[in-house]
Amino acid sequence: MLRSVLCVAALVALPSLSSAQQPCTTDARHVVNELYRHILERSADAGSQGWVDKLQGGMTVRELVHALVDSPEHMQRFHNPNEGAVANERAVANLYRHLLGRQPDAGGLRGYTDMAARQGLEAVAHSILNSNEYNRAFGDWGVPGSGGLVYCRNGSSTQSQSTVGQAQSTVGTSGATSAQMRFADLDRNHDGVIARREWRGSRNAFRIHDWNEDGVLSGDEVRVGARPPADSLEARDYRMPTSDRFSYLDVNNNGSVDRNEWDGSLDTFYRLDRNDDGRISRAEMGSGSNPTPFASMDANRDGHISLGEWPYSHRSFDQQDADGDGLITPREFNVNALPAATRR
Repeated sequence: MLRSVLCVAALVALPSLSSAQQPCTTDARHVVNELYRHILERSADAGSQGWVDKLQGGMTVRELVHALVDSPEHMQRFHNPNEGAVANERAVANLYRHLLGRQPDAGGLRGYTDMAARQGLEAVAHSILNSNEYNRAFGDWGVPGSGGLVYCRNGSSTQSQSTVGQAQSTVGTSGATSAQMRFADLDRNHDGVIARREWRGSRNAFRIHDWNEDGVLSGDEVRVGARPPADSLEARDYRMPTSDRFSYLDVNNNGSVDRNEWDGSLDTFYRLDRNDDGRISRAEMGSGSNPTPFASMDANRDGHISLGEWPYSHRSFDQQDADGDGLITPREFNVNALPAATRR
């Protein structure tokens, strides 16, 4: 009897042990690229090599995240003193999105806005990075905004596997990490993979998102910001008019694009969601009553529009990006080339 109980206990324990020992990545460059994309909302440049070297030299991911949100660039791009009384509030909201991957709750926003006024935004970032929520979601080695990526320096066995397992096991169960996974609400068993039986959309829609045709959605297929392979069905996005793009994003066919269905930046989602109900309607996506469309699309107010900020198809972005540098400048921006509903 005792032997049977022990066997059952061992079988129950196996999934958690397996999760705790899942492999982490040793690719420091990939980690830095992900952090630039999520925190600075741009591609990594040549200067980012210094951070790669620091990671390989022993810096933790948490320390790197802290350095990026405290950097002059982050401060200049995501904190505008000219906004007056709301400047700190908006900066705190950005810290929530960049560090925890979610919108701030009312109490947290109020408390951290007060802290920013008294102690500065660096104190706010330090507090969030040391919060229980961040510790549960990422620890020292989890990569915010990556959909569950965890870094292990040079594959060193000295890194705590329990920490790696803790960060990985939060994928799907932690609001902070799940927010960075496409279709996270469909992942009912929280394993980071969308099986066909979990999919609520059409069979054809599932086939389009299943880039490698293996019968499940996993890896880059569910990672926010990942690009579909050129030969995949999803690459048809480049040929889509705006009206078709809405249907393409509305995976569960409920008439709106939810946050876990959106494939652009969170700032762009929040900007399009004008009534703050957590979803984008067809009218919100296609309407453009703002008299200065460029300014309304430049969500982070850095003077150009990135692909993550662009609410239309990839093809229409490429048509505006005349020099092909991945950014649309005011000089390149052509309002007459936008969909008709946006130009009204």
